[in-house]
Amino acid sequence: AMAADATPPGAATVVRDDPYEIAAFLRTKPTAALPGIGPKTARALARYGITTVGDIADTRLPTLQRILGTGAARQAHDLAHGIDERPVIPGAAPKTMSAGHRFDRDELDPDQHHRTVLRLVQDLGARLRTSGEITQALTLTVTYADRSQTTRTRTLAEPT
Repeated sequence: AMAADATPPGAATVVRDDPYEIAAFLRTKPTAALPGIGPKTARALARYGITTVGDIADTRLPTLQRILGTGAARQAHDLAHGIDERPVIPGAAPKTMSAGHRFDRDELDPDQHHRTVLRLVQDLGARLRTSGEITQALTLTVTYADRSQTTRTRTLAEPT
């Protein structure tokens, strides 16, 4: 699933069913690349020095369970080892399409914040129209100079 997510439309990324090739593909990816690891979970893991999928794979399951809880730790641990029982459905609508912006310096002007969000919405709309793809949810993320984030997701009534 991660290979499919990282592949542009019309291309293919092949990761053979070989433990070494799977590990080589997964280990260097950031923790947030794993399904189910969002920004908050990634920050919680980073506080313990766990910043890559390889770090998750190398962390003992009981330690992950203390950080994430039993279910989330088991899922992250399995995915980090290339164990994913979820089916890959070719051509399925992406769960979410997102756009983001990072302010490199403090920006206190509310009009600039508003313009940034409007530009993100326009970019997201243009991507959806020109790509010919559909999605089930839209996500906007703004990252501030201090690395804090505001993320908003809107789930659509039907894939659009």
